[in-house]
Amino acid sequence: MERKYKLLIVDDDNHIRTTFQDYFTKRNFIVDTASDGIEGLEKLRADEFDVAIVEIKIPKMNGIEVVRQADKEGINTDMIILTGHGDRADAVAAIKAHVFDWFDKYGLNMPELLASVFARTKALAEGVPPEEIRRLVSIVPG
Repeated sequence: MERKYKLLIVDDDNHIRTTFQDYFTKRNFIVDTASDGIEGLEKLRADEFDVAIVEIKIPKMNGIEVVRQADKEGINTDMIILTGHGDRADAVAAIKAHVFDWFDKYGLNMPELLASVFARTKALAEGVPPEEIRRLVSIVPG
């Protein structure tokens, strides 16, 4: 029996949450959602997720703060950050917070996001250390 991977989507835009949830559920993921940073962090604390897709500009606690707090608490979930309109400062902050990957929310190519999530879950299944995955992803051109 194939293992179903658990994905958390944290975004204050209901349309984005619903679209992503439908997209990943159809691809055999177990998907949960949160509408703000506090709710997202609470869900990360309460359950084990393989990957979390977190919008950077969300209410109550921004996405970078969610990532940093989860890391500080030893929550072992790989994070993918969604930024807005190619904001390089947000992307740099995300990378410094040790996110697995980041995407521009408004220029998003869903198959590329899916490939990133699959790359991480495949690495989990094969036991590839997170540091090695981050190193490999960091050297892949643009």
